Amino acid sequence: MSADKTYRVGLIGCGRKGHGHARGYVGNPRTEVVAAADPDPANLEIFLERFAVTGYADYQQMLADEQLDIVAPILPVQPNPQVVIDCAKAGVGAIYCEKPMAVSLAESDEMVAACQTRGIPLAAGDAYRNMPHHWRVKALIDAGELGEVHTINLYQGTKEISGGGCQGLSVMRLFADDADVEWLTGWCSDDAASDDDQGMGGHVRFSNGIDAFISNQRSILEGIEVVCAKGVYHTNWGAGHLWRGEPGGERTRDDDVFAELGTEGWMEPSGSRQRGGIESIVEALDSGGEPRCSGDNMRKVLEIAVGLRESHRRGFAPIHFPIEDRSLGIVPAPSRLLNKKQVLGEERYAEQIQSAASQPIGGAQVSNA
Repeated sequence: MSADKTYRVGLIGCGRKGHGHARGYVGNPRTEVVAAADPDPANLEIFLERFAVTGYADYQQMLADEQLDIVAPILPVQPNPQVVIDCAKAGVGAIYCEKPMAVSLAESDEMVAACQTRGIPLAAGDAYRNMPHHWRVKALIDAGELGEVHTINLYQGTKEISGGGCQGLSVMRLFADDADVEWLTGWCSDDAASDDDQGMGGHVRFSNGIDAFISNQRSILEGIEVVCAKGVYHTNWGAGHLWRGEPGGERTRDDDVFAELGTEGWMEPSGSRQRGGIESIVEALDSGGEPRCSGDNMRKVLEIAVGLRESHRRGFAPIHFPIEDRSLGIVPAPSRLLNKKQVLGEERYAEQIQSAASQPIGGAQVSNA
């Protein structure tokens, strides 16, 4: 597609997260929010007052009526797989959904297949993987400036390996060059017999020989550390820091490589968490390639999480990939799995919506054209 085309966006889900994504699209000069769908009339009314786009109670009607380049299902996990598949069947240009994308491996397989067979880019929400600092360091690694990646240390400290923790696993895959997992061993922080999301740790061996170690202990150190032959990169999911050196020699800190990136505008409160992801889906539409945080990537992230738990269940035995039983999955926390109004109650939910609706929109325009 033309690199100067403005892409028409339709959102499905006008809750708190929907407002955040809409602000991200409004702030991108290449995207224009034109429609939104939500079966909850209160949600839809607040959203339409805020963004002045065409509203629908039924997302299927929106897909039928609107010529959409990007559809963003910002939904609880439970309905998300079917909605993504419906969007693919409708022939939209690209899809950018939230995380986690599905409960089971089978569902994630179906979502990816529905998009890949139709040539539709699918992205699944990951603010961390889309941050530019990681890609700057990845470019240095690819150019040979830091030598080979030896070890990746992921400091999670989260009670959700599939929920919020999927972001760390996604960045871990990036620095392993998105190689397939050969095998892993792992453990759960709570109950390995449970299918519910929880903290997990382990050792992941990628097919290219890179080892990654996941700690689920909350401590002063968080984020990810990438140890290369001639450099070490660490980020706490904010700004990154890079050290260069030779084996056996002194290390020098080199943060100049990030000087023009900063953190302004990439994460709240200074900007939209979705900025990098939206730029990536625009680039995918322009080039016909995959977004940086693709649905296929997030499917493999879910498979890593499932594998860590299955290893614990089998006496910490190595789990070889791919996992054959695709019915396996991880059940997210109720606030991610289900409609938040059901979980929080109407009063608390209304407070969250009003808070989201009070955030500044940004500089671009919305349209109901």
